[in-house]
Amino acid sequence: MTRTPMRIASLLAAMVAAWQPSIALADNDDTQLWQFVFLTGDLDKDTRLTVDATQRWREDARGGEQQTLRVTLEQTVAEGVRIGAGGAVFDAGGNTELRPHQQIIFTEGRFEFRTRLEERFFDGADRMELRLRQRVQYNQPLGDGWRASVGGEWLGLLQGRNSGQGASTEQWRAQAGIAYKISDKLEIGANYWLLAFPRGGLPARYTHVPQTVLTYRF
Repeated sequence: MTRTPMRIASLLAAMVAAWQPSIALADNDDTQLWQFVFLTGDLDKDTRLTVDATQRWREDARGGEQQTLRVTLEQTVAEGVRIGAGGAVFDAGGNTELRPHQQIIFTEGRFEFRTRLEERFFDGADRMELRLRQRVQYNQPLGDGWRASVGGEWLGLLQGRNSGQGASTEQWRAQAGIAYKISDKLEIGANYWLLAFPRGGLPARYTHVPQTVLTYRF
């Protein structure tokens, strides 16, 4: 193992170890822990299936613990271009969100650009919420089975779930992570996400999200 991946791994491990849900870093901050599991593989040379599930530990003030399950099917339509669609179920304390989505992904070298449109159906909402997500990510091989990634994402509401709620920026995300390939099928990793929620004239609210990731490729 080289020094660079060792240092990055140590940094991310320290961030995960520092997770303390009972202590807010500031009045507008909270900290959550998300655990991801991915199952992904090629159905044929141009078609990929991905199933992911998460357990999200959150404060009661942020909706309580949440469980998610998502399925995405992608098709390669040109070199460096994939289109896909799928759906997800999000559950927190008996409150359920159904979330179909459509997306297109462009890959150029080590950069990946994703545009995703989500239709969000909430229990008791006035109407469907429509959200657009724009993400850019850079992936850097580190050698000896290690890789790192950094990225950012904008999430904007085109239509809110409540009547009269129009377009707005819902949140910004910044992320960094490291992963280690144990075998051709199994990979483990750790990420840190910073989520920023604009609130008009009020100070933005921030959420710190250390994550663990387990990926199995069939």
